[in-house]
Amino acid sequence: MKKYFLIALIFCLSVYQAKAQIGTKERIKVYSAALEGNLIGDPAERDVTVYLPPSYQKNPESRFPVLYMLHGFTDTDSQWFGWEEHWINLQTVIEQSLAEGLSKEMIVVMPNVYNRFKGSMYASSATIGDWETFVTKELVQFIDDNYRTLAHKNSRGLAGHSMGGYGTLRLGMKYPEVYAAIYALSPCCMDGGANTNTELMAKLEAFTPDQLEGANFFEIATLAASAAFAPNPQNPPFYLDLPAKNGEPRQEVINKIIANRTLNFVDQYILNLKKLKAIALDAGLQDRGISEATKSLHEILESYQIPHFYESYEGDHLNRIAERIQTLTLPFFSKNLVFQSTLSEIIENGGTGDYPAIMATEASLPTHTVFKPQDMTQFGQKNKLPIIAWGNGACFDSPFEHVNFLNEVASHGFLVVAIGNMPKQTDVRSKSQRLLDAIDWAMAQNADPNSPYYQKLDTGKIAVSGMSCGGLQTLEVAGDPRITTIGVFNSGVLPNPGAGMPGMPQVTKDQLNNIKVPTLYLLGGESDIAYGNGMDDFNRINHVPIFVGNLDVGHGGTYAQPFGGDYAIVATQWYKWQLKGDKEAGKLFTGKKPGISKLEGWNWDKKNMD
Repeated sequence: MKKYFLIALIFCLSVYQAKAQIGTKERIKVYSAALEGNLIGDPAERDVTVYLPPSYQKNPESRFPVLYMLHGFTDTDSQWFGWEEHWINLQTVIEQSLAEGLSKEMIVVMPNVYNRFKGSMYASSATIGDWETFVTKELVQFIDDNYRTLAHKNSRGLAGHSMGGYGTLRLGMKYPEVYAAIYALSPCCMDGGANTNTELMAKLEAFTPDQLEGANFFEIATLAASAAFAPNPQNPPFYLDLPAKNGEPRQEVINKIIANRTLNFVDQYILNLKKLKAIALDAGLQDRGISEATKSLHEILESYQIPHFYESYEGDHLNRIAERIQTLTLPFFSKNLVFQSTLSEIIENGGTGDYPAIMATEASLPTHTVFKPQDMTQFGQKNKLPIIAWGNGACFDSPFEHVNFLNEVASHGFLVVAIGNMPKQTDVRSKSQRLLDAIDWAMAQNADPNSPYYQKLDTGKIAVSGMSCGGLQTLEVAGDPRITTIGVFNSGVLPNPGAGMPGMPQVTKDQLNNIKVPTLYLLGGESDIAYGNGMDDFNRINHVPIFVGNLDVGHGGTYAQPFGGDYAIVATQWYKWQLKGDKEAGKLFTGKKPGISKLEGWNWDKKNMD
């Protein structure tokens, strides 16, 4: 009796464990500006399947790494994720790997790249659209904005099978700032020439659009390669060039196609491959052609001394893929992606201030990077940290250009909350609202008894500052009543706001009247592209204390110099004066001959200061 009870108990526990490993999946639509206007008329709104791990719904505060999976030629995300019957069900594979303890929980995302030619090759052309931008930038940004991700490179992986394996290598080596690790399973299209078979070419030259759906594999694959790599906007109805015409090979088209074979362009991206944390590739021995090409890539990586995992195994193109994803691919990313909610790095030994600083991400604010003193126990009650919200040059969603500067400021006893992630991941423009998000977050943390910032922040002393486009973001939000001082660096309102780069805040000169607090402008002298605009702002602002400092360093300032250079010295003194009431620091800006006069190279002017 006891024996049967034990068996039943074990069975119940195993059933419970299996249920506990079940996640959820959803199929969503993601609109792509990069795919707009493609010549073959494929929709710019794409299906995307998103798998959310078991604890995603149970733990609403938790955040997860993201694995982007790329499917193969003629396949779809719907097939791979079990929305319809197929040779693989990725959700089942993921959950079996979790149940066996082989991998950790992560979000898995698969875009549908099936197009009129049954596959985009994860490439970009006028004919099919800019799939590289969609996958590496737009999709990544959408997922980070709409799901609880760990929104930084170190928690992002890329993998794919067949055409998806080719796409993994192509995108992974071209965009190492987006992904930390890549795994290519049976990657196709890595070597070889272009198909110029006379009979095939003659048939394709006479092809009509209504024949595409019934095309055999070799026919559609040839068209897909030409659409991706040899587009021709002047050649309807498919807007591509075939590798042969009228029975004669076309070497210029052949060259375009073979130039996009992985083994032919990998040498150009060796430095990028070295930026990846981990690389893996494999292929079955019976996967003829692909197996040999994968081994060749392995040998190239070895010759460049690039660490990677490679295996050639008993199997063909399909028969062991599910097993290998379950037992190798998912564990590979579980090992090589960062699963912690907080990442940190000490910059320049913490800076020169009295409070050595650290750069970190916070799980509760994954859209920003925080610079703060390493030892937070020194703060509270009478010694609280003023708050500085920072906007970046070009409105980039990363403070990568300013880490030395921001870290140095923080080391003098400030909490700096900068828009975006480190390292830089995309060229997406951030919005000015992110500055206010930083303030909202800091105030909420200060009021939360469970936060490490609880009652350690001075929420009555808040600065908003930014460089270049970030300076315009600062001016756009300058009227917020919580702000007690602003800093506009290498920036100024354009006479014609619409003339700026796309994504730039459309701030007008009239909005300068929204400034209600003491204001600091730092400019790079007459060689600074923003000099004229910044000085014009200074001349117009007559209603608040304002100081302008010019150092002849151009638009780039001194942010990247050791400890942020002269800009950090001047800005820190301003923050000490305005946010901490440090009168000694204020002497840099006050009096008939302010202290900045003693700093080499600085020119200055001020109004309403004394």
